Amino acid sequence: MVRDESERLNNDIQNLLDATRISLAQIRPRREWIEPQDIVNSALERRRRRLAGHELVLDMDSNLPLIYVDAVLVEQAFAQIVDNAAKYSPPGSPIKVTARLNGSDVVLAVSDCGVGLTAEENEKLGERFFRGARHATTTSGSGLGLWNAKAFVTANGGRIEAVSSGAGRGTAVSLYLPYAGPAHQPEVETDD
Repeated sequence: MVRDESERLNNDIQNLLDATRISLAQIRPRREWIEPQDIVNSALERRRRRLAGHELVLDMDSNLPLIYVDAVLVEQAFAQIVDNAAKYSPPGSPIKVTARLNGSDVVLAVSDCGVGLTAEENEKLGERFFRGARHATTTSGSGLGLWNAKAFVTANGGRIEAVSSGAGRGTAVSLYLPYAGPAHQPEVETDD
């Protein structure tokens, strides 16, 4: 219990520090070519303790192209989305993580069977300090996590979308990251 609370406090402090960087326009992505699966795996490892009480379902395309992003920022954003799925879902419920190519985007998504979003909450999702009234007294948080995640993904040329059928019906949150196409991919040397 002490470890969980210290991790929660550490996460809140990191969110505040990140919010300060965002507010001061100090986010300058350090882009590199990276496999989307590496971002997903790193985020899942960071949230391993939070996910321990859930059934994790992975569905990742094996042939995803490399993306040119700041891997640290995108991984932090994705970890926040994974964290929210675990935090707002009942213990033992499934959390599905997918990675797919969709047109000109690589889409990393997290779907849960949790508390879902009302139309009003979905409209305000990602606003600074926004927390749904249904959650303010039952679940800890600062209202900065998704705001930070949105800023990190936007700084990398992407966007975040949330879809929910309503309160109590789960949520699917997707990160859309631009894929430049084969002409812009780095050359990868094959092992002989």
